[in-house]
This record gives sequence, C-alpha cells and structure tokens, in this order.
Amino acid sequence: MIKFSGKKIKNLLKKIERKYHPKYQINFLNQGMINLIDVGSIGGLPSPWNTHANCINFLLNFEPNEAIQKGKNFMTYNTALWESEETLPFYIYKGFNATGSSLFQQNYEYVQNNWEILSLQGPKELAETWFERSELVETKTLKCRSLDQIINAEFSLKTFHFLKIDAQGAEYNILKGASEFLSKSCVGLHLELFVIPLYKEIALLTEVESYLNNFGFKLIKKFPPHGTFNSQHDCIFINESRNPQIASKIRKIYQIDH
Repeated sequence: MIKFSGKKIKNLLKKIERKYHPKYQINFLNQGMINLIDVGSIGGLPSPWNTHANCINFLLNFEPNEAIQKGKNFMTYNTALWESEETLPFYIYKGFNATGSSLFQQNYEYVQNNWEILSLQGPKELAETWFERSELVETKTLKCRSLDQIINAEFSLKTFHFLKIDAQGAEYNILKGASEFLSKSCVGLHLELFVIPLYKEIALLTEVESYLNNFGFKLIKKFPPHGTFNSQHDCIFINESRNPQIASKIRKIYQIDH
C-alpha cells in the first residue's frame, strides 16, 4: 500500500485545483480587453491574473519547457526570449524541482564573499540551503529569439498591452529585445527584479527602472522583498498616458490606487 505524506497530499490537491478551479481558467469568450504576454509561465496564470482571467482577451505564454499549445484565445510558445536571436547555454540548478534555473550562472563568489550579511536576510531556511539548491545539475542549449521578432513575424495583427516576466535575471535582456513593443502598445509590466547580483552579470532593479523610464514607464508598485536573501521584488510599471482605460484596469487588478 502506497502511503502519502501530508505535504504530498497538499501539493497534489493544489495541483488539481490549479488545473480545474474556475479562478485559474482563462476567459475564452472575448469579454476581456487585455492581451497578455506571460514569460516564464509554468504553473498556469500568475497572480493576480489567475483571479481576473475575465479581463484577458488573448494570452501568449513563453515557456521553453512546455509543449506548444494553441487555442482561439491563447498560445503557449516553447521558445526562450532574449535581446536577439542567439543560441545560449541554459543552466539547470538543483533547486526545488529545478526552480532557479537560468540563462545566467549562479554567483557563488558573491554569496561567499558576502555570506555574513546575506545569511541574515530573508527566510532562514532558504539561506541555509542556497548552496545545496544552487548546485549545477545540467547545462542545455537554448535557441533564443527577441519578443519584437516574434510579434512582428507571427502576431503583427494583434495588439498586446501587458508583459509579465519571471526569467531569473534575464528580464533586462528580454526587454532590450522588446523595444518596439515597449514604444508602441505596451501599457504595463510585471517584472521580478533582483536587488543583489545573485546571478552573474544580471541587471539589477535600478538599471531596469532607468531603461523603462526612457519609454514612459513609471514604477508604481514595488512589492516586499522575497526569495533567498530577500534578493528580489515584484515590480509593476505603467505608462499612464498610452491607454488610460487599460492602465486603470491594470491598477484595479493589482489593487493599486492613483
């Protein structure tokens, strides 16, 4: 007889809920007004969009580890994004089920040199297990393309409004390959940005903020720090003047007052 621990049962129930619960389903009835791009989309719609699926008209996912899927109002694209068309190494770390894997290498030297300070930041259990979880398991090769290239080639008739990226340090590089999108139709962004160089050579929050300011985006919400060593923040950027109606809707979804 197979025995399941309480933790395994809880994870199984959560997995079933994410698959079947209505709040995680996308509205395919063309009632929403926002066309959403979700980069690093494994696990379904990200919060808070999972409870506002009725606001979405079309969803474009990017997840290299998932199979291509198409529907009338969604597509999962199994291509990695970067600032240009390149073939790059992808580093797979032990993590929790390979979470933390990235196009960038873990910055072991930085963590070692700053351990006394870093070990006091964030959840203690994450700090204590960082070196174990950051063990390199495998290096794969990924073919990468830019977001502008894909939109122009395959979605030229569709207007996208919102971009969410969770790419373990590659956010800046993806944004550099999306300058046309940022200049024209993008109204808002949800980015997970680092404040310490947990990966080698990544751009930190202040550099990304400065880049987006050039396109008229302002950082309107920086959520509390999270992750190992409190290394990152979820950040919401909006260009208020581009499409006030959609900008207002984004604020409501994220519960951000003017």
